[in-house]
Amino acid sequence: MTASRAGALSQPRSGPRRRPASPVGALVSSPVAGVVAGLVAWALVACGVPVDDRARTVAPADLGTPATVPSDAPPVARGPGRGTAQVYFVRGSRLEPVDREVALPLADGAIEALLARPTAAERDQGLRTAVTGTARLAGTLAAGVPLVEVDEAFVQVEGEEQVLALAQIVYTLTGLPGVSGVAFALDGRTVEVPTGDGALRPGPLRRFDYVAVSPAR
Repeated sequence: MTASRAGALSQPRSGPRRRPASPVGALVSSPVAGVVAGLVAWALVACGVPVDDRARTVAPADLGTPATVPSDAPPVARGPGRGTAQVYFVRGSRLEPVDREVALPLADGAIEALLARPTAAERDQGLRTAVTGTARLAGTLAAGVPLVEVDEAFVQVEGEEQVLALAQIVYTLTGLPGVSGVAFALDGRTVEVPTGDGALRPGPLRRFDYVAVSPAR
């Protein structure tokens, strides 16, 4: 495979990982030959190609063997029928919750509602979403910590917008019963993601990691 895609994911490195020198928005991409902005580093993960030591918007966690989700991983919330969940969208540069009736299991239904974006009426009132691409529940990393698999399109947006997108998922899922944190993965590998202060963390991510974009009320 050739390194033709880039953005915000890189292979784990043996040396110390650099963190962004400044808050969100200062995260940079690697100058890899043949770069197509926003696409190369994802391909590097799939191909096992090492990269340099610059900060990435999303980088694999230094956790040894990539974490694949076991097929028998317990669900976060299961049951027949429908339920209610708060889904977090964006107003300005902060999150704002809206109530949604969702299909059960609640965690899956909440993610689906988040990906469905605000309604036309909500958009007219200034609500939007920073989430691009898709995200799905891939199991659990630990008790109370769902593992969310994101796709390549998710990281094509960088900086503050990506932090908002991650915060939307973290706030939405941690508002459900029994969910204490959220971890993220790409192609079965756990990854580090940027928090509100610009630091890269592997998870579980919690609401206090995104207090900078927490709801105003």
